[in-house]
Amino acid sequence: MDPDAAEKAAVLKAYEGMWAARNRSYATAKLDPELETYAGNKALSNIKATLFYHQQQSTVMKGEPTRAPQVDSVDETRAALTDCVDTSDYTEVYVKTGKTVPVGTGPRRHHYTASAIKTGGKWVIWTTTIERDRTC
Repeated sequence: MDPDAAEKAAVLKAYEGMWAARNRSYATAKLDPELETYAGNKALSNIKATLFYHQQQSTVMKGEPTRAPQVDSVDETRAALTDCVDTSDYTEVYVKTGKTVPVGTGPRRHHYTASAIKTGGKWVIWTTTIERDRTC
């Protein structure tokens, strides 16, 4: 049995919480009140920057990305995660018309990395990076 199983599960729970709050934020173009429970630092600022983009463009996201996260390493205060994010069923649409925003022809599956820290007894996703030049 993995001695780190409980910590890895807790990290994944924070990661899943961040994604759920992120998706709710992008679906409404409003900051989800739970987001800051799960995301901080660069992870939070990346989501807020994308949310600001949606607000400026009057767009929202429909559907959900498909993911396959895993915790690669964990210790008492830090964790590293990798994920494969597939946005094939995740579409940006204009709020007023519901029409789809045109997308490029590039891949819709990207390697995604994240780090987490344990603070105040709970895990918070600290950084996220989409590796747009790397598919999975």
